[in-house]
Amino acid sequence: MRRLWIVLLVLYAAAIVYVSHQPLAEGIAPFPHADKLLHACEFGVFLALAWLATGRRMGIAIVLALAFALSDEIHQAFVPTRDASGLDLLADAIGVAVACGLLHAGMPLWRRFRGRILGQETRRKGAK
Repeated sequence: MRRLWIVLLVLYAAAIVYVSHQPLAEGIAPFPHADKLLHACEFGVFLALAWLATGRRMGIAIVLALAFALSDEIHQAFVPTRDASGLDLLADAIGVAVACGLLHAGMPLWRRFRGRILGQETRRKGAK
């Protein structure tokens, strides 16, 4: 299963690189700084995939996500119509932090309620 998460992480990273290499699309944002929200969500998902790909090692996942975010911003400095932005990097880091917090808070809740959600309590009682 871990190999699947690694493959998904690599594909997701490749998609980020591909999109980052495209010229910046012109248009009106739905609200001010909408791109920052997209950056945060993008790297929140990256963190979750990295966490699963590393066997739930949060420290390694955080380092991977932040290193990739930094490399993405550096990459954009060399793409015409794009630029490297410290604010984008900050939004990436905020996305990583929020995802880390959600995973940290969500896992105990998942463990507590997975029996009810998946019906594991019934299977255990029936197995005895």
